[in-house]
Amino acid sequence: MSDKSKYGEGFLDNYLQAMGSAWHSPGEEAELVANPTGYAAEKGLPVEPGSVVKLDRTQPDGLFTIEELIRDWIATPGEHILHVPAEELIAEADLTEAELETVAGGGADGININIACMVG
Repeated sequence: MSDKSKYGEGFLDNYLQAMGSAWHSPGEEAELVANPTGYAAEKGLPVEPGSVVKLDRTQPDGLFTIEELIRDWIATPGEHILHVPAEELIAEADLTEAELETVAGGGADGININIACMVG
């Protein structure tokens, strides 16, 4: 599997789902904290054989970029960093009406929007 397919849209979808599940379910969060490697593999993230997943709960100053998530996932052989801050990064209440309309409408011309939804 090439890096492009391994770390493309599916990687991001699975990563965001892992984040959202941990934020919205105390049971999921407990599972993540107890066994980050098993949790990441269960959520479909590409955990290399023999590698461990280290959980980073640090609250960032802003949103992560896709490049940051991939870089930290693959930077150290035998180790993957999974960023799941203790507090949710953005909530629907934090979005303006215009931002919500853009997301609901699929975006403006020339803009791609990735949406991660968690229903609890």
